[in-house]
Amino acid sequence: MHTARSDELIFNGFSKTNLKLSGQASMVGRAIRLTGGITLTEGDAFYSRPLDFSSNSGGSGASFSTTFVFAINSDTTEAPGMVLSSTMELQPLHNNSLVQGQLGFADVGGNSTNSREQYLFIVELKYMYNGRVVIDVKNLVSVNHTTSSYRASNNIFKSTKLSSANPMQVWIHYNGTEQKLNVTLEEFSDQIERSKPLSLPQLSSPVNLSPLLSNSKHVYAGFSAANGKTNCSQYVIGWSFMKNGQASPLNPFDLSRVLPNPPVEEHHKKQIQLLPMVPIVTLLPIVLVLLVLIFSYDVKSWLKKTLAHEKWEIDSGVLQSFTYKDLFIATSGFNKKALLGKGGFGKVYKGVLGVPKETIAIKRVSPESKQGMKEFMAEIAILGHLRHRNLVQLIGYCRHRQELLLVYDYMPNGCLDTYLHKKDKPTLGWDQRLHIIKGVAAGLVYLHEDWEQVVIHRDIKVSNVLLDDGMNGRLGDFGLARLHGHEADAHTTRVAGTWGYIAPELARLGKATKATDVYAFGIFLMEIACGRRPLEANAHGEPLVLADRVLNTWQTGSLINAMDTRLEQDHVTEEVELVLKLGLLCSHSLPKERPCMRLVMQYLESNATLPNFPPSFFTANSSKDEGFEDQVVPPPSVATFITGLSGGI
Repeated sequence: MHTARSDELIFNGFSKTNLKLSGQASMVGRAIRLTGGITLTEGDAFYSRPLDFSSNSGGSGASFSTTFVFAINSDTTEAPGMVLSSTMELQPLHNNSLVQGQLGFADVGGNSTNSREQYLFIVELKYMYNGRVVIDVKNLVSVNHTTSSYRASNNIFKSTKLSSANPMQVWIHYNGTEQKLNVTLEEFSDQIERSKPLSLPQLSSPVNLSPLLSNSKHVYAGFSAANGKTNCSQYVIGWSFMKNGQASPLNPFDLSRVLPNPPVEEHHKKQIQLLPMVPIVTLLPIVLVLLVLIFSYDVKSWLKKTLAHEKWEIDSGVLQSFTYKDLFIATSGFNKKALLGKGGFGKVYKGVLGVPKETIAIKRVSPESKQGMKEFMAEIAILGHLRHRNLVQLIGYCRHRQELLLVYDYMPNGCLDTYLHKKDKPTLGWDQRLHIIKGVAAGLVYLHEDWEQVVIHRDIKVSNVLLDDGMNGRLGDFGLARLHGHEADAHTTRVAGTWGYIAPELARLGKATKATDVYAFGIFLMEIACGRRPLEANAHGEPLVLADRVLNTWQTGSLINAMDTRLEQDHVTEEVELVLKLGLLCSHSLPKERPCMRLVMQYLESNATLPNFPPSFFTANSSKDEGFEDQVVPPPSVATFITGLSGGI
């Protein structure tokens, strides 16, 4: 995931979007590879938009904080360097340093060809053969440096090679008011507690960056690296930058999936012993076959994971990435007392985050869940962009090992299903029910017609409607939802939803449309008005369909008799009849007879008058006009994802 604002950049892994790569720089998975494993090469990678320091008077008080993680796959003396520059064109600066085997910046301000109104600030790292790491800071015409090694967690400095197969993390903090720079280098840790540097910097030096921050119309941030006489690949795998503040910590759980494979050191290669010739000749065909099979499997697995990962990074919007530790603490270790409910996907917990206290709901998707990675990613991709008062708001997500976690706004009044069908909940009055109906209808109008794309929810039911502190209905659980353009049709042949809410044509053909959502909403209307589930069983175990019950009541007497008996003393007859008739119309067996959600909303708000249909209008045989057979079981060729009536978010 990445965040990009005018004052902050956070990249827990990269995509090519918003990056300018030059020289040998390229993308490898979600890492930037600055140099490509051959000698005398260089590469640069910049965030493509300039940073804005104009809010600081003259740039003299401008400050920034940044941290990045890099890795190198073979023995070398250089490492990627962090750059602030008035331009993204750095290639001329590499010419001399390539021969010298330096990072890529020689005599930055010392000759006229390189200093032509090009303002630079560089922090570079070099490994010295005496076991020390040199941190160089080059700023226009001045060069400051320190010779030191990285430090361990106990604050004791020790030496290491930059290419020791272990990723390294650099922190850089510049105080513009004091004109002071602090730099720290450590071996990268995947522990949350190590996400910030310790208090003692390895380099603390006076540096004046006001010429760069005040004289340049644009300030670009990025990375640069060069190979001298050694061939190696240099990667940047994560980056956080904050203007006038502390850079946000990188997420170790995300970065652990970005890291390049550890390098194989040369002296290990030399230790490999040759096998006798006869066994080699005998085993060679078998070995080759095994290698081909293993390689094919690994490549397919890697491609599948990488493509899924990239789709996530592109589609997740501006959601916050939570750490597992934060969610663990928020729920007191996922304590049973914090459990709100559970379903086929896993469990939902109540949690309290940070200061000031923020109450959240956490859906913890189990590895064995029927709602797997595809549904998890669908919910992130869709809810990450949607904003509506009648939709459950997704705040962020967390991936921890094999676990998937979604973080939502907490809905203090729980699930609508419990108010309709559980005896331990107070009865909802008619005004409350109608208010919830209108809210969910408004949310569906937004999904179907008002957002930039059409969102087909595919699982509308009372257990997927949650109630906030004002008893407003909010539609949730977008794990089965699908997107398509307003001028296009949905492309899915997978029956999804819950028995009792599935339209006949969806069961027959597996094609989800806005009309199939409208059908489910019609069942939803009758369930609220009648207080009965869509499918029930009589005393003999025979199924009773709610829509049939409502229609039979209308045909044999008064439609109002189908109403929930708990509402006998608290209802408006005309409104109840409107909801029941609208429920029958929305769940009509012929899709073309169902109204769109905008018209449904107009009927509910009395901005349009519902036509006076006779009961016979709803008994039309769908097979006469649409070619649909009267069946609710999909053919074997159509994939299914159907839950029981008791499921929920």
